[in-house]
Amino acid sequence: MMNERKNEMKVGDIVKSLDFVNIQDCYMIGKVVGISKMDGTFRAKTIARVWQGVPDKKFSDYFVAPLQGNHFADDLDLPRVFPRVEVLSEA
Repeated sequence: MMNERKNEMKVGDIVKSLDFVNIQDCYMIGKVVGISKMDGTFRAKTIARVWQGVPDKKFSDYFVAPLQGNHFADDLDLPRVFPRVEVLSEA
């Protein structure tokens, strides 16, 4: 079941951002430090990065990703199994 608040992230929330639509083994987890309505992205302090199911030991301090609905693939007519950006914990 998808979280109804997934599009309502705010600064301080912990989010999971999938790298690819419906692929759950490549993602970033971070604490949101900024949201840009102008370009439809958010910036997060990286907590973890997982690539092909394996946690990375080295990753960048921050990442920027499109807000839900602003990724180039969000408007494709694909069945959504998982939200591409999900709030895991609210501030």
